[in-house]
Amino acid sequence: MKIPITKPWFDNKELQAVQEPLKSGWVVQGPKVATFEKKIAQFTKVKYAKATTSCTTALHLALIATGIGQGDEVIVPSFTYIASVNAVEYVGATPIFVDIDLNTFNIDPAKIEEKVTKKTKAIMPVHLFGLCADMRPILKIARQYKLKVIEDAACAIGGFYYKKHAGAMGDAGCLSFHPRKSITCGEGGMILTNSKKIANMVNALRDHGASKSDLQRHKKAGYLLPDFNIRGYNYRMTDIQGAIGIEQVKKLFQILKKKKALAKKLYSSLKQFPWLKPPIVLKNYIHGYQAFVCLFWPESPFNKSGGLNIGKLSSLYQKRNKFMDRLEKVGIAARPGTHAVHTTNYYKKKYNIALTDFPNALVADRLSVALPFYPQMTNKEFNYLITNIKNVWNHW
Repeated sequence: MKIPITKPWFDNKELQAVQEPLKSGWVVQGPKVATFEKKIAQFTKVKYAKATTSCTTALHLALIATGIGQGDEVIVPSFTYIASVNAVEYVGATPIFVDIDLNTFNIDPAKIEEKVTKKTKAIMPVHLFGLCADMRPILKIARQYKLKVIEDAACAIGGFYYKKHAGAMGDAGCLSFHPRKSITCGEGGMILTNSKKIANMVNALRDHGASKSDLQRHKKAGYLLPDFNIRGYNYRMTDIQGAIGIEQVKKLFQILKKKKALAKKLYSSLKQFPWLKPPIVLKNYIHGYQAFVCLFWPESPFNKSGGLNIGKLSSLYQKRNKFMDRLEKVGIAARPGTHAVHTTNYYKKKYNIALTDFPNALVADRLSVALPFYPQMTNKEFNYLITNIKNVWNHW
């Protein structure tokens, strides 16, 4: 049996939907994208949702639109996908890494304030794997130091924090529609905001800096080219993607419901494996469950004093990889959760960062395990997964 790490949920609805823009001839950022944006804005309860080519480009534009640029500093978690941090460098700003809380995989709010300097202009919390970061203390720090908050909610559609959707709490938030996310249109991103100023800026920035979009000119029967008051980018989502996105949003409640049910089954079944710590469930949070990421934890890599034992971590890291290799041999895909960005060659060398400067992020990098997780998982697939996790461990 082959069990992938995840797979999109497509059916004939998406197949039919992509034909509409092909037949109409409007294939770039037209009426389908506009409808998709409206549906996402309604679901997340924000005033404006603006589509882009990816979450990475959404982050890029959100940073520009909130005034972040050359010489500024942006606080970011060390444990996140590299795109979060790359976007900071795109605008000429400097990423300032902060360690995470190992229980949640998210930025530790208690470690943020000590990193604030006169150059700090923004905080970029990442709602990793679908669980929101602890936003109340983050927003408090932002207000105290007059910082912008750009939420990287790439993984977090369907994630809520005290009844507020991920990405709807800061100045701007960014979603991803990559195939590993709960809903997908192949690629694509979305900027969420309640600021008309930010929304208008993004409108122009994603379309070469145009003062009016093609759709706006079309609706008003305009044929003259728009003016260009700012330098922009070509970050426009296609209407083909928008058409898929519309159908995906229609499935969203069902997808989230099925993911929650699958997570419940996993929590129950993994109780027999105390060496595999499942994702935490917190009061006043709703987990979006983009992925089901555990910690490989036969023993703690920390000393009794709380210090990180590098030798022990290295040994556990090899065992974690061996565990995933053995699952792979029986057709089960397992992956690290994501990476500690400060350990990647580019950022490690550029900012002269030691691996142990952010110990919790390093541990998450070395010991996280994402298990196969998708709403279409059958009982047969689920039982095969659990049986083989047991077999791998019993024949260690």
